[in-house]
Amino acid sequence: MATQIKILAHRGGMARGPENTIAAFRQAFEDGADAFECDVRLTKDQEPIIIHTGFDQDNIRQVTGCSTPLRELNWKDVKKLRVLDSDQPVAHLDEVLSFVEETGLPCAIEPKESSETLIPTVVNRIRQFDLVDKVGILTFYARKELATFYPRKKLLIQAKRLEPKIQTGTIIINPMADFLKLAETIDADGVIIGWGRINHFRLYNHFARSLVRKVRQLKANGITVEGGFVRTQRDVEWLLQNEIGGLWADDVPKIKGFVAGSR
Repeated sequence: MATQIKILAHRGGMARGPENTIAAFRQAFEDGADAFECDVRLTKDQEPIIIHTGFDQDNIRQVTGCSTPLRELNWKDVKKLRVLDSDQPVAHLDEVLSFVEETGLPCAIEPKESSETLIPTVVNRIRQFDLVDKVGILTFYARKELATFYPRKKLLIQAKRLEPKIQTGTIIINPMADFLKLAETIDADGVIIGWGRINHFRLYNHFARSLVRKVRQLKANGITVEGGFVRTQRDVEWLLQNEIGGLWADDVPKIKGFVAGSR
């Protein structure tokens, strides 16, 4: 059976528009993306905004040029900011959900802080827009966080408890991990194998030859499998060879071209 291919726009496809903005999400929709991803944080007055930061880090200068820590900013302050090198404002979660409602384009939201109020806020907003079937939550599964007070995996568990029907996904960065065991531990509906500039999964699998077996295990248990970030024709061909059809990308048209060239 041929692997079903889906292309997912990372931060809305940040090579095609200002990251995490409505303009980028709309460009992803026009480019034919199958879904998009964005990052969410809370302002000082507990409003959910769409912005990328390090996990539990308040520095937004790299994204907006603003030197004031996010924890000191209310929504009325943030909505005046613009994403660097663009005229695009920082979006509110409600704007993103309205966009999903308008277009039907599915969205995956990555929470970027451990606040106990963030997930309830996000889940409640998703329910208010009646988009439980369109908007999911994902985050990293990091072993080094297991001893911390609030590891990121707990965010997914919290989301499932609040809304059992919501789709959750975990990003795994350890190629030696038992993917199925990790996914089942947190009741995740999907697994994303994630790498940066160097695909360490490909390097590990060159010797271990275990990836296809792990992928098939996940699929047999109803868990979707995706990978990225996909940048090259080689990335596309390698994922498809390993029966992974969910491709995370910054440039949707470029990757669509690579997919066409791999068939």
